[in-house]
Amino acid sequence: MTVAIVHYHLGLGGVSHVIITISHLLREAGIQHVILVGANPPPTASGLPIRIVPGLEYDGVGESGAISQASLMDSLRSAALEALGASPDIWHFHNHSLGKNRRIPQVVDNLAEAGERILLQIHDLAEDGRPENYARLMDRNPSVLYPVAERIHYAFLNSRDRHAFTMAGLPLRNSSVLVNPIVPAETTPTSNAEAAVVFAPIRGIRRKNIGELVLLAALAPPGTRFAISQAPLDPVAKNIHDTWQRFASHQRIPIDFNVVGNLVPAGALESTFETWVRRSTHWISTSVSEGFGLTFLEAIAHRKPLIGRRISYVSEDHAEHGIVAGNLYDRLLIPEDWVDPFLLKDHLLTTLERNYRLYQKHLTNDMVDLALSKFIDDGWLDFGNLPEPLQQSAIERAMETGARNLPKVEVQGVRQDVAEWLENAIAHRQCNADPRQLAPWSPQSARDGLCAIYQHLLEMPSGPLSSIEPASVLEQYFGTDRFHFLKSAPKPATPPLAYHAVIFDIYGTLLIAPAGGVKVDLDADARLRSVINEFGFHAPDSPSTAIHDVVRKHHIAANAAGNPYPEVDLRESWRDALGLDEGTPTHELVAAIEAVWHPAALMPGAMAAIQSLAASGLSLGILSNAQCNTRDAFGDLWSLFAPALTVLSYQHGIAKPSDRLFQMIIERLARRGIHPSETLFIGNDPLHDVVPAAYHGFRTALFAGHPDSYRPGACVPDHIIRNWSDIHAIVALPFR
Repeated sequence: MTVAIVHYHLGLGGVSHVIITISHLLREAGIQHVILVGANPPPTASGLPIRIVPGLEYDGVGESGAISQASLMDSLRSAALEALGASPDIWHFHNHSLGKNRRIPQVVDNLAEAGERILLQIHDLAEDGRPENYARLMDRNPSVLYPVAERIHYAFLNSRDRHAFTMAGLPLRNSSVLVNPIVPAETTPTSNAEAAVVFAPIRGIRRKNIGELVLLAALAPPGTRFAISQAPLDPVAKNIHDTWQRFASHQRIPIDFNVVGNLVPAGALESTFETWVRRSTHWISTSVSEGFGLTFLEAIAHRKPLIGRRISYVSEDHAEHGIVAGNLYDRLLIPEDWVDPFLLKDHLLTTLERNYRLYQKHLTNDMVDLALSKFIDDGWLDFGNLPEPLQQSAIERAMETGARNLPKVEVQGVRQDVAEWLENAIAHRQCNADPRQLAPWSPQSARDGLCAIYQHLLEMPSGPLSSIEPASVLEQYFGTDRFHFLKSAPKPATPPLAYHAVIFDIYGTLLIAPAGGVKVDLDADARLRSVINEFGFHAPDSPSTAIHDVVRKHHIAANAAGNPYPEVDLRESWRDALGLDEGTPTHELVAAIEAVWHPAALMPGAMAAIQSLAASGLSLGILSNAQCNTRDAFGDLWSLFAPALTVLSYQHGIAKPSDRLFQMIIERLARRGIHPSETLFIGNDPLHDVVPAAYHGFRTALFAGHPDSYRPGACVPDHIIRNWSDIHAIVALPFR
């Protein structure tokens, strides 16, 4: 028996690891084989029977774009013949339909038409959350993507995928579940006395749900450290990974990224993968999708307790062998009001449109409504099914005072505080299963299963060739009711943002309102008396004069006490002006008075600008002279501003341009790891906004987009905003 194993590469990754392990096992079994790949192998593959075939690598890498399908077919046959001395008895392809190389399905189709014996081992699928790959495949319009014949066998990593293909038309006898081998480990469990190190032995791609790792690290018991093994190589995936790394650093969350080869764990001398495995006290998986779920079983092999998110179809396969892989939750829930519903719908709509376009499907409004209805469950959202920008804003909310006990984990319908669950899970230092239970996944079992498939193919006679319609397979995986943000095509790459935070002034910048300030206004007195009387209070003849006198006395007293920029709290001032008892509720009264005296409305374009900036992952804040009623004009939009970065003058008794307010916002930004030079301050007043902000090191933008915005004074801002749509170009500009 001779076998030609075909894959794109043997670089870092789960498929490469499986191929290298299987090659050693086939050699032990005396099966002659060759591994055909498109790029030079790593040192870990030294000594294996490898041949380089130009054109096998991913599209756009090396010579792949210049080699035709016919030339690639000839090169594969020649390389196999040279290595084996004859044409292989069996062609063994890994991930032929993934869409990374559009010529491979045509090669498989040609071999099938020639009656060759073929094993198609499916690790990952373009149909399962890789719409950009699917579009690349369909661009070539392959005549056959999934051929069916007695001499063609499909090997899947889990029973879910096997069932899906069976439902799509693949005869059950033409398929098997072929497990990945779990190599025995000799790792010694870490002492209970050591600080907890929670290790994610993964490449940090999107579907691994990095944001959930960051959230759990933020809520973990003090002293706990999280670590992610490696960064992805793909530029788009790496950009998402690096964005999370910057976010976690700014938030000072105890999680390290890309640690293998770059960071030495505490108490160790080197940064190898093996060292991190030894030093870890726990392993973690927050992935939303796995083909095999290697982390779940390797944690047992290394005798490490596993915590994290359960994947039902993976756990069900494990349960058939009596294994409960770890302390796993089904969902991680956050309060519904932590996510702006308009932003969620906007993300959902644009992502669905992108997915449906790439999958060549038609999207209707009913489908959007159905997908949206799946998100909210009795006031809760599953954090794992949110796009990264909304995950980041939710993490900020979770880190606020008093909020860490609000997120919940759900295990078989029972909910528990995440922080409490984490504390218990990390206190538990024993592995959840015995390594002896891994016998069904042993190298010998994997070798025997593979050899049985090879032998079956050798015994199969030639027969008719048919195929499964690609659309039938897609139907098993893709649908609005199965939508998941982290299994969607990411947004097209955009230039890195120039800023990490944006701080806004309010009046004249985000809100249009009549000239503010408390002054004698005889024309308004009748309206003010009416409001005051409606609340059951006795109104003076001139309410505007009464409130003006109170505010003036307050300012004189504050100036005498050394406060050059005093600010009143109108709730207290109106109590004094109306002679009310201390503690009388006046918030609603102030809101009603201001609504008729200084009615405010959002600047044109301000809402879209704020939503867009929040969706990009920027931290948004407020530094403004304002009162208790100010936030009412923003409605739900107010939730997009980080509470810790919101400084309103009435809360502190001081007003801009006081240095104390600017120092306050600088200190709060510093807690997130953000410097004023990384922050854009936007205001409409040269003397109260731009000049003091620049003095304190902020980048500045003067808003001049409305006739009521103009304030006198000289300044030299970094940017001038004449329309809120200008903000998109500004935040994408590199620093000067």
